Amino acid sequence: MSQSENLEGARLRLVAECDQAPDDGRRRLELGQVCHRMARPGEALLHFADAATTDPDWEAPRYYLGLILAEMGRTEAAAVAYRAALAVNPDHAESHFGLGRLLARAREAEAAISHFDAAAAARPDWHRPHLEKADVLAASGDVAGAREAYAMALRTGAPDGVRLRRDLLLPVIADSAEDYAAARRQYETVLDDLTADAPVLDHPARDGGGSRFYLAYHGANDRHLQEQLAALYRTGCPALDWTAPHCREPWRKPAVRRVGFVSRFFYDHSIGRLMHRLLAHLARRDDCEILLFDTAPAPDDPLRAELLSYADHVECLEPGLQPPREQIARHQPDILLYPDIGMDYVTYFLAFARLAPVQCVTWGHPVTSGIPTIDYFLSCDSAEPPDAAAHYSERLVRLGGLPFSYARPEAPGPAKARADFDLPENETVYLLGQNLFKIHPDMDAALRRILERDPAGRLVLLEGHYPEWGQRLRARFARSLAGVDDRIIFLPRQDHDDYMRLLALADVCLDSFPFGGGNTTYQALAMGTPVVTLPGDYLRGRLSLAIYCHLRVLECAAATAEDYADIAVRLGTDSAWRSRVTTQIDKNLHRIFDDPVFLEEAERFLMSVIPAN
Repeated sequence: MSQSENLEGARLRLVAECDQAPDDGRRRLELGQVCHRMARPGEALLHFADAATTDPDWEAPRYYLGLILAEMGRTEAAAVAYRAALAVNPDHAESHFGLGRLLARAREAEAAISHFDAAAAARPDWHRPHLEKADVLAASGDVAGAREAYAMALRTGAPDGVRLRRDLLLPVIADSAEDYAAARRQYETVLDDLTADAPVLDHPARDGGGSRFYLAYHGANDRHLQEQLAALYRTGCPALDWTAPHCREPWRKPAVRRVGFVSRFFYDHSIGRLMHRLLAHLARRDDCEILLFDTAPAPDDPLRAELLSYADHVECLEPGLQPPREQIARHQPDILLYPDIGMDYVTYFLAFARLAPVQCVTWGHPVTSGIPTIDYFLSCDSAEPPDAAAHYSERLVRLGGLPFSYARPEAPGPAKARADFDLPENETVYLLGQNLFKIHPDMDAALRRILERDPAGRLVLLEGHYPEWGQRLRARFARSLAGVDDRIIFLPRQDHDDYMRLLALADVCLDSFPFGGGNTTYQALAMGTPVVTLPGDYLRGRLSLAIYCHLRVLECAAATAEDYADIAVRLGTDSAWRSRVTTQIDKNLHRIFDDPVFLEEAERFLMSVIPAN
């Protein structure tokens, strides 16, 4: 008898018993658990609610209510249920753990950690609260605290792969350039040690994490480290090396080419905006079938609806390692394009498998994957330096035009005034609107120079996803910008429309370096605000330069950090020069938006490339 038949038999038996003893809360709870295992959440929810009503002094049904509601995405109701369980039993470890996870997802780090600590105190031999606490501490930037919590998780039974999480931690906000350099040296040393003693990874995404996201913000060539990390994962988890059946067959040119796209971010996100025009372009063709694979449920918004309208098939991948690979393989894609590798663990580990005869990545996360099963990196020729091929484990494809034919954004209405953002009306606003982890300590001297040379200048930033990021950056600025740090303003994070309004209200936008912006540069220029950029040595620091090259306006591209500051101050204080620059930008904006060249070359590549062997 199959497991499903056994579960159905147990369900029918329990239904009959509950009919005979309607006040037996424990049978109701057991029935709810069986329905849960059968993936019948609605029924399970009703049975857990009945059990809670029957026995008001029992925490278990309230905990299971929280569990089911959380799985259904009803987070507020789930939190109420978990708190109800804790009101009955303040030492219920599982309810503390569940509530902590909800708070962690809401980025309420301090509250989440308090519940993980309570769960660990109630069950001292349970490793999961320590592991979740460590993840929260790592995300909020507390490297030392996270390392200690990972160590505790390992001592209480966490899988050996958690050594990778503990030992390969990187700072989110570095206190100084020296700290960045020291963290990188330690990373390289530990990676060598782990390579010599690779942990076994039965579940690589769950236990060891994926690509080390913050490495890219150090401003160095990451190729050898990315390749070494990928090799380490392959050693620790040989199951990563998997080939779809159709990829073992001889290549035959298809009449209709199936092009698959895999990402977590097919919605109103930088990745969704990146892919929008390419999907629309490919959807025009009768000989192209578009397959979209979500690695997690995506929020509904207007951009997602538009993206889905271009696809012939959309599928949300199941959790785990093998199920999503088989889901993709069933559709036998000819080409698989990953818009980003390195921003999501699931995507990173899927890329180790050969799921299509040709597999590509592009610059959603603009750094090489280091994964040998990714054949090509689709990049922008005008944003790459001459020696760029040495930066990639993939074969570099240098496409013309600007990626990916960015649609000109519209100014949201109605307009707002500076007072709506508590900004001064009569002072110069220098907006550095990038994520805080992009603000490398190498920028600090240039920011100081701007504020020193413009006494009426205000540097405006947006808070990070975690309040601890802003706290750490403020502490750094108190040292590196001492004497002018009182003219730094941190605004709350903004929704899309208010972010665009803020770009329009700024006098000057500052691009981050050595990891610069892409979306932000397009958006600021569309709002009429010039962007000062200092091009770096790698793609991730040269997209704004490429945009300016296509605009044929290079006055805002600096050669040094001092030059960067001087250009910013001149734009902020010399209204006549700023007017000439912005007039020239506005005159040529048509050159950077809706650019067909990149789309045509990307389409030509995707529709003609054949397997390398």
